[in-house]
Amino acid sequence: MVRGIVRQQWGAALQLLVVGFYVAFSLVIPTGIGFWLDKRAAHEFPLFTLIGLGVGTVIMIYGVYRMVRPFLQQARREGKEGQIIRPIRTFLNILPSKQKEEKDRNSD
Repeated sequence: MVRGIVRQQWGAALQLLVVGFYVAFSLVIPTGIGFWLDKRAAHEFPLFTLIGLGVGTVIMIYGVYRMVRPFLQQARREGKEGQIIRPIRTFLNILPSKQKEEKDRNSD
């Protein structure tokens, strides 16, 4: 039983490590390619570097979403969705739209 818990913890830690490396490489590689293209084009504005950064950001967001989606689906199945979303809302300081509308109506 203890070994199963330890394996789950190491599995989660390994998945977080993979997400971290994915974020780093998905930003660094396209940005590096853009930087290289800017050096070869020899123009002053870093157009290709910025394009590479934008492409890398899109790749990163999509990839992290695909990696996190199974955890969100499992939490939704287990009924623990509020435990995941509540801290995110607190961190981002976002109120759900219905609560925000009610709060605005009550304050008027």
